[in-house]
Amino acid sequence: MTSKLPKATASDGKPTKKKGHKRHFSNYLLNKELQLRYIGFVTVLSIIITGSLGYLIWRHEDRASQLNVEQFDAWEKSIKGTDKRAEEERNEVRQLRTLAISGNEGRDRELILTMFGVGIGLIIVLSLYLLIMTHKVAGPLYKITMYFDKMRDGRLGDTWPLRKGDMLRDFYANFKEMHDAVRKRQQEDNAAVARFLEACEAAGVSREGELGHQLDELETYQKSREEALG
Repeated sequence: MTSKLPKATASDGKPTKKKGHKRHFSNYLLNKELQLRYIGFVTVLSIIITGSLGYLIWRHEDRASQLNVEQFDAWEKSIKGTDKRAEEERNEVRQLRTLAISGNEGRDRELILTMFGVGIGLIIVLSLYLLIMTHKVAGPLYKITMYFDKMRDGRLGDTWPLRKGDMLRDFYANFKEMHDAVRKRQQEDNAAVARFLEACEAAGVSREGELGHQLDELETYQKSREEALG
């Protein structure tokens, strides 16, 4: 009969939950100079495009409002006579003109706010999208840079595949092939040195004198290379 293991509990007796890894905004900025340069360029370009389109739409609406007011002015001038009836008609036209101007101003304000909100939203969406896309490029470059640093220090460990969705896969595949080939060659050379030391040990070569000192250094080097190669 099998027994179930008890769940981990906190000090108050309630089961504890594992906390997942939280990704912060800084995790997406692996190469700030590269990523922020493109994000800044797209942001400025978005401001110019949305600002230009917004201005053209506003000018069109403003011209339409002016034509509307001009029509009311023409309507008022078309009313002839100086009697009470004509004056009442002019007052009605003036009231309609005032309402039209007020409505046009309100519509213009609403249009400006809408264009401003759409522009800000577009900039945010494009910036976040570009941040993610540049992260998919900067990620492989960042990983390759770390491998280059390790190779500079003489460390040639295993290389790991890219994350799902990363770009530059062909470039990374070529780099990985080169890295693995260099690592394999180093492993073969190190194995040959190990066999040489074993042969010297089997032949009873003395570790005294200059030859022994050189063999000790070679053995130390061979062990260090073995650790560096993983």
